[in-house]
Amino acid sequence: MFWHFFLLELPRFVLAALTVSIVSVYQQVRSRGALPARPFLQPSVSVLLPGHNEAANLERSIMSMREQTCPPDQIVVVDDGSIDNTLTVARRLQKAGLVDVVRSAGVRGGKSSAANLGLTRCTGDLIIIADADTTYDCDAFERLIMPFSDPSVGAVAGNLGLRNPDHSLATIWQAIQYQISIGLGRQVSDMLGILFIVSGAFGAFRRKALVQCGGWSVGPGEDAELTNKIRRAGWKVRFARNSWGLTDAPETFSQLARQRLRWDRSLIRMRWRRFRVFMKPGDDAFHITNALGTIDILFFQAFLSFSFVIYLVWLVEVYGAFGWIIATVNLIAYSAFGVAGYALALLASPRKGMGRFWIYVFGYGLFNSVFLRAVRLYACFDELIFRHSFDDNYVPRRVRQAARRAGDDL
Repeated sequence: MFWHFFLLELPRFVLAALTVSIVSVYQQVRSRGALPARPFLQPSVSVLLPGHNEAANLERSIMSMREQTCPPDQIVVVDDGSIDNTLTVARRLQKAGLVDVVRSAGVRGGKSSAANLGLTRCTGDLIIIADADTTYDCDAFERLIMPFSDPSVGAVAGNLGLRNPDHSLATIWQAIQYQISIGLGRQVSDMLGILFIVSGAFGAFRRKALVQCGGWSVGPGEDAELTNKIRRAGWKVRFARNSWGLTDAPETFSQLARQRLRWDRSLIRMRWRRFRVFMKPGDDAFHITNALGTIDILFFQAFLSFSFVIYLVWLVEVYGAFGWIIATVNLIAYSAFGVAGYALALLASPRKGMGRFWIYVFGYGLFNSVFLRAVRLYACFDELIFRHSFDDNYVPRRVRQAARRAGDDL
């Protein structure tokens, strides 16, 4: 009756639990009597902040950067053709000595083009990419750049939480999801060497890796695109679990659905169309971790959304009306699953104040297994059949058309 849960979903949770537990114990044992780590010779750091219509958020984000225990050597702000006074605010901050470089694209070209424009003015060995609506813990930058002490690391993902979790039920459940999927999920992926995303809201790149990969490609999904290119070029991608940035999440379920439709369409566009070469053993750049990471994403995000519908149909076909009772028990199991996952996430990546959401965790299983899966399923079929990611207004039409003419879209 419950084969979908026990055979397809539970093993991954058990793997996550075992991985986090074993590594946690290992780190505790290793730290006993260990010699102090050699000091990390800090490279120069540039912060790149591209934004469109971010006048209301820009100053708060810049002040958060300037309050860091490891302040950046340079802050570069790029105005992506804003129609508000973003450029005016940026230049005022530059006159106050809070911003080092301000550039304007003049017309909107999308985040990728703005980031590439700003990259030409960045002087740091490391480039931190950020959104204008993101703020940071005071030690976030210091913790974010530490993994670069390994010269083979090309990119590091920061941890992300929500700044507006108490606004609505939608934001509360998103806060819980961020804690589980980012705080725990990316930590497990990092431990297994299969981390495939450095968020454009908060992440860092080695300048050499960025230049080697040609910078950001036309979005949407430019975050995943760049991370894939960096991995394909042979660089490691790491996760800094204690480096926290806070961002605003959609405040209604309709806004959330629109956001996730864009993200989930990019899942098919990036993982299946553009980078399924990762699963091709004969490819010159083939690496087993890249193959496993791609399979992991496609299986647990795309395939399970489809197989869950098949499972529900099978229940009704085999058990008739009693199948709906079994489906209800499944939802109760998913709720318990969410509680266990949240407890593990708080253990693996603790964040002050997140304990107040325990009462909402019991409904999170329904939100994750029904609402988000329905959105993801629709997005996957929509992208496979209609390729609507190529018509997403996230990127201006003229830019999308130019990318197609150049052969950048597949």
